Amino acid sequence: MGQITEDHIIALSKRFEGYEFAHGKYDIKRVSEKGKNEGKAVTYSTPPTLSLWEAHVKGEGAGLGIIPLRSDNTLLFGCIDIDVFGIDHKALEAKCKELGLPLVICRSKSGGAHCYLFLKEPVQASIVVDALSAWAAALGYGGCEIFPKQTVRYDGGDGAQKDIGNWLNMPYQYALRTTRYCVKDGEPIDLAQFLDHADAMSVTEEELDALSIAQANDDDMFDEGPPCLQYLRGHGGLPDGSRNEGMYNVAVYLKKRFPDDWQDKLQTYNVAMCDPPIGLAEVNTVQKSVDKKDYDYRCTKAPIQPHCMRRKCLGQKHGVGGGSVGGGDLEISHLAKHEGNPVLWFATIGGKRMMLTTDELTNQLKFRSKVFATIQRMPRSVPAPRWERYLDDLGKDCEVIEVAEEMLDIGRFRNLLDVYLLGQARTTTKEQLADSLSPFITGDGEVWFRVEGLLRHLDRHGFKHPSTLICKWLRDECGARDSQLHVKGKNLRIWKIREPVSSKEPDPENHFGSEVF
Repeated sequence: MGQITEDHIIALSKRFEGYEFAHGKYDIKRVSEKGKNEGKAVTYSTPPTLSLWEAHVKGEGAGLGIIPLRSDNTLLFGCIDIDVFGIDHKALEAKCKELGLPLVICRSKSGGAHCYLFLKEPVQASIVVDALSAWAAALGYGGCEIFPKQTVRYDGGDGAQKDIGNWLNMPYQYALRTTRYCVKDGEPIDLAQFLDHADAMSVTEEELDALSIAQANDDDMFDEGPPCLQYLRGHGGLPDGSRNEGMYNVAVYLKKRFPDDWQDKLQTYNVAMCDPPIGLAEVNTVQKSVDKKDYDYRCTKAPIQPHCMRRKCLGQKHGVGGGSVGGGDLEISHLAKHEGNPVLWFATIGGKRMMLTTDELTNQLKFRSKVFATIQRMPRSVPAPRWERYLDDLGKDCEVIEVAEEMLDIGRFRNLLDVYLLGQARTTTKEQLADSLSPFITGDGEVWFRVEGLLRHLDRHGFKHPSTLICKWLRDECGARDSQLHVKGKNLRIWKIREPVSSKEPDPENHFGSEVF
């Protein structure tokens, strides 16, 4: 590969311009028996600086992760993440060309494929995600992860970064010896060639809108039905080896669309979708299965799984959500669990990004109340066993995000506590402490303060938690202890804590770009 310069790194950072207030890192701990890299992903509330990009390209430390979803819910790039170890990147590139898709194919960290769409201008995330979902289905990888995983970001109004979004490992880590390279014309290319290729493949919003994937014939056999069945109808019907399973999903569709006489239409659809049709005995078996009360599409199985477009299907009248988007059964999507104290959950419900506690998510009554208070729509109540199964399925696919401590509530609390203890407003005597809400530095390594003063300081910074929790954190997490101070003839409850260190070593001098490496 050729030499890498400062200009290359700047161009790479601009090509993958995403959320400007945070980034991720993935520390590889081991290689599994299957050859897949395994490690720990952590999110940090600091910008993805050029220094971090330089370290990424040089291969110094953990690789860099970028969050595609920008602050205004637009994108300059999106990605289809095909997590299939050992995938044939050359064949995948050829398939993209055959379909006319402007995707740039890169080998991912795990040996799968990242199929990037690059944009010449910011485009609303929902438009890009819809396009990438359709393209993934056309490629035969429907249901795989699409980045970004959410199209809007939760805003609690307090300025706190909580629902940051999912980040994606960047290509060309340790660029001179990288395994995360781009494939062009079936061959790996270096960083400079990748930048040229990405520029050439980038599209405008108008060009993106003009791209379409044929989904079905002109007939209305699967009108308002799942996009996967529409796609299969338009591409030769149900493939060999999965016709019985496919006909089960066809029967589910018919029962939703024609509840009174769906059985009479099953044989007609059998002839239309299967060549040759499955036998009468097999048709009867399918019919008996779907006759049962508890039935639904088998979205995780072939032949419909490779062509899944769940986001679109949720809005179809006879789709997986029964047209429920904005309706009664409000679907929970893009569920993310943020590890912390407390654990927080973020999800998109009825097009609105929401934050929930574990209790609000798992307790159906509290969940329905929270949704109604947020978007003025009331989800229908479902039997408890069905609700539990639904949550269990969500949990299996939930994104678990480990964040650096400074991004957790306890991390923010520690930082705000230090600011309060070392602030300019201080008392100089014990007597002043009795009349003031400012802390008192004793001079022997301790700070005394009243919790009322700390609570007022936290409230001014938009950090709102019960006083009982604040006192628990002071005692259990910060090593503070409560005490009694007898002053001015009365007993005053105060807290004592070790004086925080205020000194800070200067940042190291940055020699970024001083030489070619």
